[in-house]
Amino acid sequence: MVATAIGNGSASRPVAPLVEDEQAVQRQPMVAESATGAAVGVGAVTALVVFLGLNPFLVNLHGPFGERAGLGLLALLTLAVGAGVLVALAVHALAQRSTAGLVALVAGLAALAVVAFPTEVDRHESFVERPNERSSCRGFEFHHYPPDTFDASSVVYCVGLESPLPEG
Repeated sequence: MVATAIGNGSASRPVAPLVEDEQAVQRQPMVAESATGAAVGVGAVTALVVFLGLNPFLVNLHGPFGERAGLGLLALLTLAVGAGVLVALAVHALAQRSTAGLVALVAGLAALAVVAFPTEVDRHESFVERPNERSSCRGFEFHHYPPDTFDASSVVYCVGLESPLPEG
């Protein structure tokens, strides 16, 4: 057991040697910190996308909560935060194990967000029924009318793939 010095010249200080039972711990550089950062970022984006994507469906006169917009908003916030936390936990666990798996998960989430995000395909003006359909929907369609409103446009949303219709 020989003590060595760390530093340059007069600024060097003696360092205690490793005891035979001690081993130098090899630390993976920044894996835990970067996994946590990635998890927080992807989880926050997921919560935002879920909030914006489900808002037209849950806070809707024709939706499951009808006139009770406050209850729909509460359910929306609960679902968004829950989805964000679950995705953050999954990303954190996967980021510590596999970079390729993490990239595949984030790419899959991005593809899901593009396909499942509601897109406006038709709008009906308030009392005069003149639909101006812009796209056809291959998926789930639902009508949205804002609660607590007397004169607004009814909007038809598509969750799935939409294709533009020809003019005319």
